[in-house]
Amino acid sequence: MGMHSPGNEAIMTTGQQTVPPRSTVTLRGVPESVAVARRRVRELLGEAHPACDDVTLLVSEVVTNSVVHSGSGGGGQVAMTVAVGAGVVLVEVHDAGSGRSAPHVRHEPDAENGRGMFLVDLLASRWGVREDGPRGLRTLWFEVPF
Repeated sequence: MGMHSPGNEAIMTTGQQTVPPRSTVTLRGVPESVAVARRRVRELLGEAHPACDDVTLLVSEVVTNSVVHSGSGGGGQVAMTVAVGAGVVLVEVHDAGSGRSAPHVRHEPDAENGRGMFLVDLLASRWGVREDGPRGLRTLWFEVPF
């Protein structure tokens, strides 16, 4: 006869969570995935979160860049991780990279496109790019304070 121990199940509490929310989603490298990424951010953070709008905007820009400019475009894979820490939301977007160029800031705020990294630079407290050597993976990360 098995015994059920209440200590083995996750305890749901209202209000502050003991473990900071963290979510990773794998997306197809297609334009439709941008809306999926935005929705995932809003689900994880909640509409009332002070950084929700900025993080959603930046995720939209960065995932669009991955779909349009990286080797993940055309149906490859883009992975996005969102983690909430003490006073900061960290987002990492992993894609197949590009032999042509790395993400960079174009200081052309009036341009029709290419504003994604300009906005990241403007709204994030810190951001950077990691190249994962021979596998060719690239991670663009940014932090938005709240």
